[in-house]
Amino acid sequence: MTNFITKAVLATLVGLGAMGATSQANAGSVDVDVRIRAPHVHVRPPVVVVRPAYVRPPVVVVRPGYGRCQQGLALQKAANRGMNRVAISNVGPNRVVVSGKIRGTWAKMYFANVRGCPRL
Repeated sequence: MTNFITKAVLATLVGLGAMGATSQANAGSVDVDVRIRAPHVHVRPPVVVVRPAYVRPPVVVVRPGYGRCQQGLALQKAANRGMNRVAISNVGPNRVVVSGKIRGTWAKMYFANVRGCPRL
């Protein structure tokens, strides 16, 4: 058994020595060429934003009784959601404000001034 281990160690040492000798002999013949290229830079053109000097506000055309929140419907929806002593506080072009009492405290509910009175 020791004879086999001795031969294996000897073969390994010979192999490592041969590798070292060949690497030194070939080290002079290795040609390494290193080139550094400039990175590609993508330049975007500048963005020009042109804004008009004055923008007119949109015109709201209100036709009576068409496409608007009916006040009775807003009062009914507020009462169904638990509000007592309901009353219309304010009606604007975009919303209807209903005030009343919920659990003893004054509160307000806001509804959109469109058909069906969705809650805001």
